[in-house]
Amino acid sequence: MIQKARENQLNYQYITKENQKKDILIHCIIHDIAGQLSGINCCLMLLETENLTPKAREYLEIGKKQALQEEILIRDILNAFSAEITALESFTVDADTAPNLLTSAQEVIQLLSPTFVLNKVNLQLADNIDQTSDWRVIGDKSRLNRMIANLAENAFRHSPMDSTVTIGLQQEEDSILMTVDDQGSGIPAEIAKHIFEKFSQVGKSGRVGLGLYFCRMTAERWGGQIGYLLLPQGGSRFWVRLLKPKPKT
Repeated sequence: MIQKARENQLNYQYITKENQKKDILIHCIIHDIAGQLSGINCCLMLLETENLTPKAREYLEIGKKQALQEEILIRDILNAFSAEITALESFTVDADTAPNLLTSAQEVIQLLSPTFVLNKVNLQLADNIDQTSDWRVIGDKSRLNRMIANLAENAFRHSPMDSTVTIGLQQEEDSILMTVDDQGSGIPAEIAKHIFEKFSQVGKSGRVGLGLYFCRMTAERWGGQIGYLLLPQGGSRFWVRLLKPKPKT
């Protein structure tokens, strides 16, 4: 039994080292891809200053959209493969320093609105949000913003033109419920139950399915929950329930 335990320990150490090598390789590859994409974006920006024909400008806009999708993909990959590590990082439970969910949602809307407008999709806060309420939650501001952005970008990818993506906030006794609603076609039930798993895909988007996995890892680490609903009027609702920080006694 002792010999078997030693063999298992050696096997575990070997697998751990191989996983570390894999993670390092992935980060190196993604870093190289990001560097090349940065050069492509610079070229596209320079092309905007040229006297292009209407057709060439149309192709330029398509190229910019594709470059944006690649940036999102790279960020999702890095987020997902570091999710197990970032899940162990510290986060704020102190009410005095806890991130404000409303502020984060407003910042994400400001950041993503140009992309939504370019594709004729509206991104907005729900009308019934009380701006004077306390919207602080347990978590980390940078990862909270990333979570909201992931959910908004996911809704954007499945939204038809001239539709609206709405971010809602609702006070509960010990938590705050955030919803992200779109007016797309919804997700089939057999796919919906797997969408928060690593590499899960919705439809044939060509994406590797990491953004929602990152959201689940982050929400659960903070003691929260995440889920999906098919709206009765059509479209999808992704919801996240995050705990409120307890005031000091």
